[in-house]
Amino acid sequence: MLWNRLRRAQEEEMAERRTPPALPGLGASLRRNLPFFAIELVVVFVGVYLAFLLGNRQAAEREQDVALKYREVLICDFEILVSFLHDQLEDMRPHRQVVQQIEEGLEPDIPLGEFYYLYDDRVLQAAFDSQNFESLDSILVQAVVRGRVLLLSLGQYVDRLNVFMTTILAPMERDGDRRYYDDDGNLLPHLEAYPRLVGAITDVNVGLQRILRGEALFSLHIETMGIDLRDLMGFDANDPGTPEALKEAVARAVELAQFDLENPCSRSFAALQEP
Repeated sequence: MLWNRLRRAQEEEMAERRTPPALPGLGASLRRNLPFFAIELVVVFVGVYLAFLLGNRQAAEREQDVALKYREVLICDFEILVSFLHDQLEDMRPHRQVVQQIEEGLEPDIPLGEFYYLYDDRVLQAAFDSQNFESLDSILVQAVVRGRVLLLSLGQYVDRLNVFMTTILAPMERDGDRRYYDDDGNLLPHLEAYPRLVGAITDVNVGLQRILRGEALFSLHIETMGIDLRDLMGFDANDPGTPEALKEAVARAVELAQFDLENPCSRSFAALQEP
C-alpha cells in the first residue's frame, strides 16, 4: 500500500512537470482586448475597401476622360466629312440642273467633268477599330453603320460616273460628236446611265449628310453633355412635363450639329460641353 501511494505521488509530480502552468489572467486579458481587436479589424477592412473604391473611381474617371476626347475627335472628323460631302454636292449642281432639264423634256448638252472622291472612310473604320468603341451609344453605333454603308456606296457611284465621263463622254467631246438625243428627244442608249448616276450620287450624299448631322453628330453632342440617349425616348419639346434642362440640351445639340461648313472643328471642346 505504501509503495502504491509513493508511486501515485511520483506520477502526479511528473504530470505536473509536463503540463505548463497557465498564465495568470490570460483569459481575462483576451476578453478585455477583444473589442479593440475587432475595431482594428474593421478599420483595416474599411481602409482596404475605400482604397478599392478610390482606385475604381480613378479608373472610371480616366476612362470617361478618354471617352470624351474620343467623342471630340469623332465630332471633328464627322464635321470634316459633312463639309466634304457638301462641297461635292455643290460640284454636282450643274449636272443636277442638266438632269432636271432632261426630266422636263428639254435637250441640254451634258457637261464633261471629273469628280474627285478623296474620302476613304478611315474615320468610320477608326470608330470600329478603336478601344473606345464601347463608349459609343447603340443609337450612334447604328448611325455609324448606316453611314459607312452609304459612304462606300457613294464612292462606287462616283467611280462609275468618272468612268462614264472618261470612256463615253470624253471621246464624244474630242471627236466633236455632240449628239446626245434621238429624234424623239430621248437620251441615246449609251448615255442613259448619266441621269441615274447623278441622281444616285445626289440621293446618297444627301442621305449621308442627314445621318451625320441628325443622328451621329447630334448623338455625340448629347452624350458629351452627359445625357443618356435613352432619356430622349418619346421626347416631346411641347410636352409641359418634359424637363426644361432636357429641352435646352436637345436644342443646343441640334444647334451644334448645324456647324459652319466652311470652318469645321472651329469650336473648342469646352464649348461643346456648354449646356
